[in-house]
Amino acid sequence: MSKSRKTHRDPRVFFLLQQANASLFRVADSLLREREGILTAHQVILFALDAEDGLAMSDLAARVGMSRTRLTNLLDTLEEKKFVHRAQSDTDGRVFNVFIEPSGSDLIARSRAQVREMNEQLLAPFDKTERDTIGTFLSHVIKTSKSLG
Repeated sequence: MSKSRKTHRDPRVFFLLQQANASLFRVADSLLREREGILTAHQVILFALDAEDGLAMSDLAARVGMSRTRLTNLLDTLEEKKFVHRAQSDTDGRVFNVFIEPSGSDLIARSRAQVREMNEQLLAPFDKTERDTIGTFLSHVIKTSKSLG
């Protein structure tokens, strides 16, 4: 076989996911910083609290896939901006629960439409079957990544 002849290669999944992630979140972070003064990592926390308010910090960290240290730093910013507050648990003095403030809920209400619009722009070129395949693939990546290596 000639060296100039190209052979089929599977997509470089790690590389493409990293590039897509970096590109997408660079734009999303820029838009959120400009519009709301936060980053997507902050938004993820607010979405989680909007779904289930009052989570213990360890539960919230697990829910959003962050270390407790990273979560604490992000919560410091959200607390400074009065989007959340932390309170010591009534049942365990070692535990702090995180609560979304009305201003945080308002931010989530504003940003839901923006997230839907970005999702629609990303998926616009694909038909329903392709969209389902993309969803299935990304769910598979999330599920199987825990057992890789």
